[in-house]
Amino acid sequence: MKIREIILDFTSLLDVMMIILFFFILFSKVDVETATERANKAESSYNSMLEETERIKLENQQEQEEWREKASEEWERIGKADENAAKNQEALSAYNEGKGIAFNLHDVEKGDVWTLSVLCGSKKLGEISSEDKRNIREMLKDMIKKAGYSYDDVVIATLTFNGDEYGTETAVPTVENSIIGIQREYKNLYFTTINTTK
Repeated sequence: MKIREIILDFTSLLDVMMIILFFFILFSKVDVETATERANKAESSYNSMLEETERIKLENQQEQEEWREKASEEWERIGKADENAAKNQEALSAYNEGKGIAFNLHDVEKGDVWTLSVLCGSKKLGEISSEDKRNIREMLKDMIKKAGYSYDDVVIATLTFNGDEYGTETAVPTVENSIIGIQREYKNLYFTTINTTK
């Protein structure tokens, strides 16, 4: 019997396997690069989202702080308004009872000679003459203190004069400016002028 020799040639098979392996390596490298790019993009997107979130948190904290400050300022203002309303009502009641401050300008001659009587209700606090022009503010402050008012109190006052008297045009502004000067310290001092000829 004759034995046949079988020769297997794997050369072409190895060639095909090498080609398949080559393409597999090539395309897997492309996939890895694409996946790396996607991962880098995802990471940068995530980092930007974190930064944005932190920025929003900071802004919200600042807004909340500003809101709290505004709310506390408003609360203080409301409290002061209630406090001032009570003081204003008390001052109006006192004025209606004739216990306000009255500045009465009289004996006006030529505008530079005059007398100012200061009264609190029926009590005379004192008189200021035109000779006391330089000290009029201090004297008025002393008389208001003498009436029992402090700088925080609400004071309602009237400046009364006779417009027919000669020289009132010059005398009235002098007294008015002195009273306005006192208002820097007595911030709740309110006054009005009353011309008895009208």
